[in-house]
Amino acid sequence: MNEKPPASTIPGSTDDDCPLSVGLQTRNMVCLAGVWCLIYLTAPVSYVGVTHANLLHDLGNSDTLANLPHAVYQWMTALPVLVAWFLPQARWLKPLLVGSFAAKAVLTALVAVAIWLRWPAVVVTATVILFAGVFGVANGVMLMTLWEVVRRGVSTARRGVTLALSFGIGPVAACAGSLMQQVLLSREPLTGYSFELSFPDSYLALFAGALPFMVLCVFLGAAFHIPPAVDEPVGSSRTAEILGGLRQFVTSRPIALAAVGYLLVYSGGNAIFDNVSLHAKDVLGDASPDTVGLQNFLRFGFKAVAGVLLGWLLAKTNPKATLLATTAILLAGMAWALNVSGWWYLGTAGLLGAGELFGAYFPNYVTTASAKSQVRANIAYLSLLGSLVGFASVIFGQVSDRFGRIASFHTATGVLIVAMLLILFGLPARPTPHEEPPPNEKNKKGSGLFTSTRTP
Repeated sequence: MNEKPPASTIPGSTDDDCPLSVGLQTRNMVCLAGVWCLIYLTAPVSYVGVTHANLLHDLGNSDTLANLPHAVYQWMTALPVLVAWFLPQARWLKPLLVGSFAAKAVLTALVAVAIWLRWPAVVVTATVILFAGVFGVANGVMLMTLWEVVRRGVSTARRGVTLALSFGIGPVAACAGSLMQQVLLSREPLTGYSFELSFPDSYLALFAGALPFMVLCVFLGAAFHIPPAVDEPVGSSRTAEILGGLRQFVTSRPIALAAVGYLLVYSGGNAIFDNVSLHAKDVLGDASPDTVGLQNFLRFGFKAVAGVLLGWLLAKTNPKATLLATTAILLAGMAWALNVSGWWYLGTAGLLGAGELFGAYFPNYVTTASAKSQVRANIAYLSLLGSLVGFASVIFGQVSDRFGRIASFHTATGVLIVAMLLILFGLPARPTPHEEPPPNEKNKKGSGLFTSTRTP
C-alpha cells in the first residue's frame, strides 16, 4: 500500500511552513526570478568588480586602485546590519527592498552623468568608488530582505525549484547583457560586430543602458506578497534583543561555521575575479580585443547551467552538497587559470562564474538553519562578515603588484582548500532551526526578534 507523503512536504498544505496559498507562493517565485533576471541582465554594471576594475585601469590607475571598487563594495556590506537591528519588523520588508533598488538606479545614473560630462579621470574614479560603496549597502539590504521574503513567502519544500528558477534562468539574461557589453567595449570575437564606440563613450552607453532595467526592479520589488507576521518583536530592550540575536548567530554551530566558510569561499573564489580578468590581456597578448564582455558571457553562461543543476542537487540531496559543489567548481576554476594558456584561459571566467553561486547557497544554508524571525539578522551578519572580503581584494591587488598575478592565484587556491575542508568536516548536511514558541508564550517571556531561536 502506497503511503502519502508527509503534509509538510506538500507546497501549500495546511502543515506547510508557509501560510500562503500555492498561487501566492508562485507569484513570489516569479517575482524573485524576475528580479534576478533583471539583476543579471545588468550584471556588467550591477556586479561590482570586473567592469569597474577595467574602467579604472583604462583611466590609468594601478592594479591596487582598480581593485578598490570591489573592496569598498565589500566593506560597505557591513552597514545593512544596522537595518536588521533597528528596522527588524516584517512590515519594513517592502520599503527596504524598494529603497535598495531605487538607490542603485540613482548611483548608476550618477556614473553615466560623470562620464557624459567628461569629468576629470580622478573625479570619475571617485564616482565609481562611490557607486561601489552605495551598491554595497543597497545590495546588502536587498539580499537580506529577499532571503526573508523567500523564507516567509515560499515553502521550504519549493526551495530547490525557487533557486533553480532564479539562478538557472537569471544567468541567461546575464549572457545577453554580457554580449551587449562586449560589442559596446570592443568587437564580438565570433562575428566581429561592434558598435564602434570609443572610450569612455562605451562605458557611458553601458551604464546608461542598465538604468531602465534597474528602475523596473523597483516595481517588481513592490509586487511581492508578504504574509502577515506572527513573530513581530515585543521585547522591551532593543540592546538585549540585538545581543541575544548576535549570541544566537555565533553559538549556533551550523550557522557560525557556514559563515566562516562563506567568508573563506568569498575571499578565495570571488575577490580574485578582478585579477583573473586583468590577467587575460597578458595571456592573450596586447593585440587581442577587449574580452571583458566575453568573460562575463562565459561567467554567466556557465552560471545558468550550474544554476539549474545546483537547484536539482538541492532538491535531491541536502544544503551541504551545494556548498561542496560550488567550492569544488571554484577550485577547478583556479586550477584552470594556473594551467592553461591562449583563448582557453577565458574558460576560467566560466568556471568561477558557475562556482560564484556559492553566493546563493551559503545564504540558503543559513536561512534553512534560521527561524523565520532570525533570517534578516542572520543574513545581515553574513553580509557583515562578507565585508571583510574587501581586504582580500586589496591583498590580492598588492600581491599582484609586488609578486605578479600568478602569485595571487596560488594564494586564492590555498584559501579555497581551507574552505573545502571546513565545509566537508564541520557542517551538518541538513541544518534545522529549533521550533519557535507560540506568540503568546513569547510575549510572556518578553523575547523579541533577535532572542528567538525557534521557527513558527
